[in-house]
Amino acid sequence: MKDILGTIRTEVKEMKYNKNRIIISVVALLLTVFSGSIQAKAQERTYNYYITQEDFDFASIPNGEVVVGSKGQVRPSQESILKDLQYAFKYEVSDPSILTVDATGNWVALKEGTVEITVRGWRYYNESPEFEAELDQHGIKRHIDSPGTTDIPFHVRNTVKVISPNSVLKPVYRLYHSGLKTHLYTTDANENAVLATRGWQAEGVAWSTRATGEHPVYRLYHPGLKVHLYTKDTNEYQVLSKRGWQAEGISYQSFGTIPVYRLYHSGIKKHLYTKDENEKTVLSRSGWQYEGIAWHVE
Repeated sequence: MKDILGTIRTEVKEMKYNKNRIIISVVALLLTVFSGSIQAKAQERTYNYYITQEDFDFASIPNGEVVVGSKGQVRPSQESILKDLQYAFKYEVSDPSILTVDATGNWVALKEGTVEITVRGWRYYNESPEFEAELDQHGIKRHIDSPGTTDIPFHVRNTVKVISPNSVLKPVYRLYHSGLKTHLYTTDANENAVLATRGWQAEGVAWSTRATGEHPVYRLYHPGLKVHLYTKDTNEYQVLSKRGWQAEGISYQSFGTIPVYRLYHSGIKKHLYTKDENEKTVLSRSGWQYEGIAWHVE
């Protein structure tokens, strides 16, 4: 009897094992079929001549200020069905003598000026033979019916100002020396870095400037006082350069609408410049004399 029961138990175990193997095989087969179906659907990509904002890589489209000589390429988003195509879009530029774009989206800023650049998708079958050839090359099917007249596909229109390299915004760094009790302002990143290792505390970017602007801001240095002075007043610059101050030329430019305030402390005989209105207000109540707006920045 025991042998018979043992045999039955063994056979039951084998039946369960075989049953599990069959279930696993069926599941694997279903997964394979399902996966193949998904891949087939993925391969059956269709373009309907109607693009949306998800088709654009906005960072690749020139916008705002660009410098003469700048170049790049407008590209589709990596999430778009058009991601691998060179002829995905068509381009319109209000003045190609300022900024030009070729059929594959390569753009170059040629000279100073302001233009509008518009990037659109192709709306009709065979409007661009190059585009159609790329669709074929990448196995993308398409609907060739003309879109409805009431449907306006998404497009990008940016205003681009092409500027001279001399007009590029540059940071003005501010440093403070606790021993000298004075601030220094410089556009020279190397000077900022070197002085930060020689007793000066780097306080970050005070404001921004350009190489060209409405009015030059001059820098002077007094070796006795060990202090710099900044002014856009040509007469002050010339007079002080004859009274112990060393004329160091143009430091940066005055332009824009944001005021930079000038304060003076008679006790330590130092000037301070700031675009922070709150700092100006607090210091003018703490022994600093407010001397007005020194210049403007953007």
